[in-house]
Amino acid sequence: MLDLAAWHAEPLDQGEAETRLARLGTATAWTERLEALRLRLMLGLPATMQREVLMAEADDDLQRAAVELITGQVMLARRMKGAWDWLDAAEKRLAHRLPGPGYLALLRRHAMLRTLPLFDQPKAMRPLKELLAIAAATARLEGMKRPDYAGDQRDTLG
Repeated sequence: MLDLAAWHAEPLDQGEAETRLARLGTATAWTERLEALRLRLMLGLPATMQREVLMAEADDDLQRAAVELITGQVMLARRMKGAWDWLDAAEKRLAHRLPGPGYLALLRRHAMLRTLPLFDQPKAMRPLKELLAIAAATARLEGMKRPDYAGDQRDTLG
């Protein structure tokens, strides 16, 4: 089974991702189909139908969490809005199923990435190390913002 505490969205060269996807072809094993979903998401190919089929055919909540986690991680690596919907759903499914240290590592990574700016249009995939650096810089910048007093009833000068 897939390590659900790990990061599964490190960027691949487009040619390598396409080659891997072609090799999988019409995969029948669930884990191979999950890998095909990951590659399709990375390449920006339509993946909704594959994801829905995997969710419907999942044997348990761990498999469903794997689909949600991979979808959310790839979306996050591409800095797409909606990533947290998938990641939050995976966190809930894994709360009592993933061993403590793995679940805590997952929560810690997600907490560090929460400030990552997300966009409507996908961006180029970034490695986790870069995403964490962008999120940390964003958090520092947000902490430096001056409070907005517009509309504050206590503001007697504005």
